[in-house]
Amino acid sequence: MGILDDLKREASRLQGDQERVPGGEAYQEQRYHEVAKPLMKQIATYLCEMTEQLKVVQLPVPVAYDIPGIGLVKELYQGDYRVYLDSREAPRKIAFQFACTSGSVNKYSVTPLTAAEEARQFMRKQQIHFSEWGIRDSQERLMGAHFECQMQIQVKLVFATDMENERLVVTSINRHGLTIKHSNFSFDSIDDKWMDELGHYILRKNEQMGVLDIPESARQEIQKRVKEEQLRREAELRGSHNKERQLPEERMKKRPGKLEKVFKTFSKPLFTKK
Repeated sequence: MGILDDLKREASRLQGDQERVPGGEAYQEQRYHEVAKPLMKQIATYLCEMTEQLKVVQLPVPVAYDIPGIGLVKELYQGDYRVYLDSREAPRKIAFQFACTSGSVNKYSVTPLTAAEEARQFMRKQQIHFSEWGIRDSQERLMGAHFECQMQIQVKLVFATDMENERLVVTSINRHGLTIKHSNFSFDSIDDKWMDELGHYILRKNEQMGVLDIPESARQEIQKRVKEEQLRREAELRGSHNKERQLPEERMKKRPGKLEKVFKTFSKPLFTKK
């Protein structure tokens, strides 16, 4: 039993050392439960409550998307908000999803054939149900296609923990057009204000995660003050430069030398009228 006790004590010591080493798996797991898990559960709760309220309020959030082959499609509205968790008790990844959908079935006439194929492939990829028929010229040559569908774009925000860097990674899919954007936030930056800004971001009241948009009037006032300050500094620099250039000239006027007398001699007219 003596050697077994010694092995147990050594194993316990090594495990304790591993848990205290920053960057180690055990340390990261400990930090997840202490710091990240409460934040992830807070985010999940906020998104679930927001989803429930939006089901009742039915707040209209208009948006437009540039659709491949078709062009700018307006009058799409957000809806069908859903929240997915990889675990209720210890979430490490949260997905918040909603759809931007047109209110009715619309017709889109697309030419040439290359654009029609581009639109067709996009709608298939987005799993949009559509019907189509060809566009032909006077000689019955195929020029493009008419599409009828209820346009729909799926948007997803994915929140995931990065314990190695102790940050929250937020991936926005189709939120800023048909693109994917990644944002990173330190755990200590996530508070009630951050949650409120997240709500603004979802409802498109601001276009950046974690930053509220400044009203246009305030933005213009800031730009005006920055411009005025820039002009003032430039004027000061010009004034200082002019003073430096004027000093030698003033000294020449106050203390004329031999060179000045020579210039005065040659400044007299060479020919005079009688």
